[in-house]
Amino acid sequence: MNTIALWIAGLLGIVFGVRAVSKLLKAKQTRRWGLGLLEMLGSIAAFLSVTQPFFVFFVAVLLSLLSFATTLTQRLRALSGGTAMAVLTLLGSLALGALQPFGLKVLLLPKAEALAADPVVSSRIVKTFAPGEWLESVQTDPNGHLFVSVNEGENYMTGDKSKVRARVLEIGPTGQERTVFTMPPGTTVGMITFDQQGHLFVNSQGRVRGVWQISGDSKGRLLAELPNGSWPNGLTTGPDGKLYVADSSLGTVWRINPENGKVSAAIEDKQLKSRPYIALAPGANGLQFYGNTLYVTVSDSATVQSFNLQGNGTFSSAKVFAKGIPGDDFAIDHAGSLYVTTHPFNTIVRVNQQGQRRVIATGKEHIIGATSAAFGKGARADGTLYVATDGGAFSGDQAARGTLVALQLQ
Repeated sequence: MNTIALWIAGLLGIVFGVRAVSKLLKAKQTRRWGLGLLEMLGSIAAFLSVTQPFFVFFVAVLLSLLSFATTLTQRLRALSGGTAMAVLTLLGSLALGALQPFGLKVLLLPKAEALAADPVVSSRIVKTFAPGEWLESVQTDPNGHLFVSVNEGENYMTGDKSKVRARVLEIGPTGQERTVFTMPPGTTVGMITFDQQGHLFVNSQGRVRGVWQISGDSKGRLLAELPNGSWPNGLTTGPDGKLYVADSSLGTVWRINPENGKVSAAIEDKQLKSRPYIALAPGANGLQFYGNTLYVTVSDSATVQSFNLQGNGTFSSAKVFAKGIPGDDFAIDHAGSLYVTTHPFNTIVRVNQQGQRRVIATGKEHIIGATSAAFGKGARADGTLYVATDGGAFSGDQAARGTLVALQLQ
């Protein structure tokens, strides 16, 4: 909860409390008792909302209605005393709702369509992480090693990343683990990708916003920094050898030259943007290539958009590949079917090249807060889909335990 909203909520709590006590002490009519009790309720709600960001918007609506009712009553009775304060509380309540619309955004999250189920053969938990650790990405290298981005310390309710600690973890075919790279404090580690030469890249948000290259000796360098206001989310390598980053805030797909870190806008399209002000879900989120076709999930519109990479390096206009799927990241199999993680909707949805959609995994298969998926390679190339989850952290559980899940598809 931002500082200004915090102060406004506290002041409104005090003002409504004082007004409530005044009405209750001087009340000679049932109507004034009723107004006094309502304003006392508003005061209590204002103070409680300081620690519960989800309720702030709804408390602001309640306080606005009470302030409007008081202002109207004062005007109808031609009373001057208290009108100015009622107007100020009305303006403060409206400002509070505008500054902290989190509850409204949750209500307006995109809806997932009800889809037919085609469950996987089996599922198993590869690893359950410590309380408070959540996973943003999983990727595999040609040798069958799993690479997982692990974050802890972020407050999902407020978006505060100042206490974040993040690392890239490698899990070998026999289960051995090592930390590949540790991010600077206050910086989350996002998606992971490899280029054709096997170089490892990750992106980040928070204190450092950009794309990193990680060397074999666990050293990283910031390859490219993205502009202010950007939200780097999906990350993949294209058939042209360039890195591509989905920007969830600016509705852009960035192209990065891995040799020199040069950044340019590869795609700028309104179909990749989220709704202004009211959107909680990201715009452009996950992205992957299948041949020369780039698929991009747009979480806020619950669509998957496709773009064709042309010979001159430009992309065709957006085309809707699938609807009704508020996707996060995804994996693509050899036949071109997408396996889309839906994060807070706790499902994996398969979409084939004919557009047929099926739910293949839910909470029954341990898919709670699925953020990313990748097929096994090398020693793990047995048709297994690996899924990273936040364990339910998005729902507000700060002690949620991220899990790495293996789904057997065949």
